[in-house]
Amino acid sequence: MELDDFKKKDKQNREFVTAENNNSINDRIDDMINLFRSYEKNQRKKVLYIMSFNLSLATIYTAIMTSQNGIAQLGYFILVMSFFGAVLFLWFRYRPLSPKSYSIPLREFVERAVRKVSYFNTIDYIILIPLLGFFGTGGGMVFITRLSRYTDNSTLLIIIWVLFFVSLCLFGFWAGHKNWEKEYGDIHRRITEMKNFYSSDGDKI
Repeated sequence: MELDDFKKKDKQNREFVTAENNNSINDRIDDMINLFRSYEKNQRKKVLYIMSFNLSLATIYTAIMTSQNGIAQLGYFILVMSFFGAVLFLWFRYRPLSPKSYSIPLREFVERAVRKVSYFNTIDYIILIPLLGFFGTGGGMVFITRLSRYTDNSTLLIIIWVLFFVSLCLFGFWAGHKNWEKEYGDIHRRITEMKNFYSSDGDKI
């Protein structure tokens, strides 16, 4: 075999390998997009149920608030506003990406997808921590007002409420993360791997 024939054959082999790699990468991208769309559909359905539940509680507490006065009424008002705040947070946090998002550069799309699929990100914590503070404040006012008829020790009631509410938040975070890991951990890892792969060598995609 002459040298020119060997070079020609080697070039053809390299072109074949490159084509195979590109096809494999394209398949991975298609799988990732399909998984993400399935995640958005399932997550949106669950979020709508939670939003409906929060709105129902807000309606009930609004009705109760009208029959209250003083600290108790203020507590119910804060709770109602907190429930509406939670509904708005859920609406914007889990709003599906627009169809235009699927035509943007892959790097940007993957970054958006990772933020969407993540359990919580930095912005979520910035919103959630004050929101939980309002829930805790409103709920504490109602709790202390309700139980003050049985004891005059308001300090003890405050301590009990704070311990209960903090424990409830920590347990909710732990249980929620465990459930998220079970349902969506795999898709999060796959999208994160795609993001890392693209970031480390964008020419491959």
